[in-house]
Amino acid sequence: MRASTRSVALGLALVPLLATLAAGCALSKEGGAGAPPTAPEPAASAAASPGPVTPAGADAVSAARRVVKKASLELEVASVGDAQAAVTRIAEREGGFVASTERSASSQEGHRADGTLTLTLRVPSAHFTSTLDALRRLGQGAGTERVTTEDVSEEFIDLDARVHNQRELEAQFLEILKRAARVEDALNVQRELATVRTEIERMEGRRRFLEHETALSTLSVALAASRPLVSASFTDFSSSVAHAASDTVNLGAGIVTATIRVLGVLVPVGLLLFLPLGLVLRTLRIRARRARAVAEI
Repeated sequence: MRASTRSVALGLALVPLLATLAAGCALSKEGGAGAPPTAPEPAASAAASPGPVTPAGADAVSAARRVVKKASLELEVASVGDAQAAVTRIAEREGGFVASTERSASSQEGHRADGTLTLTLRVPSAHFTSTLDALRRLGQGAGTERVTTEDVSEEFIDLDARVHNQRELEAQFLEILKRAARVEDALNVQRELATVRTEIERMEGRRRFLEHETALSTLSVALAASRPLVSASFTDFSSSVAHAASDTVNLGAGIVTATIRVLGVLVPVGLLLFLPLGLVLRTLRIRARRARAVAEI
């Protein structure tokens, strides 16, 4: 019984040490992951085969890389509706789908006009270039085009190493928990175990997110109807005349309204100021006349 108690106490005393060792292993893995992922491969390939890397080996290395690809472009098209249907067909043909659609309307001379339609596509990363080329052929470039790629292979390697270390630490905590004789010791180990499992879930969630982002590329295309340099028609002329007449009526109504408002303010102010002043002046004149009449008598 004493030997069992001593072993449990020794295991509990090693809990901080195990946590420190796991953190050190993670840091060492991070330091190793900071170098390019292909750095250690020459030694391994030299040990297996001193000859040059074969094309099949190069394809395997490129397939192991994890790259997040994104692109955004603006196009002027003859018909926004037809272009939207064409973009949907391109996405489905390349094995992807339209993730979201956003339409923004614009107003010209008081009436609504066709604005910009923005579609967000998710396609397999292997079809990123072919999808982008197909989208470019739908219309003319009207604005900026941006293509970005982010290599997350290093982060993948780091996450794998850290998850492996945390798994080993979890197994050690479980062994210590089995030999815990006191409730207090068991609770302490369970708290450490919960912290380790939370960290594992966080890293695995990040890894799943990166897998999803690298498996499917994101392309955003903004479609706008192309406008002719010069456009004139009887409908536009009549619409302009109607707008001009409406502006004239609105201006006249505004002037009349402003005049009424000014009079509505000035008349009461005038009554309040000039009426008492007139009464005072009249009283002074009456008194002056009476004084002159008395002086004459």
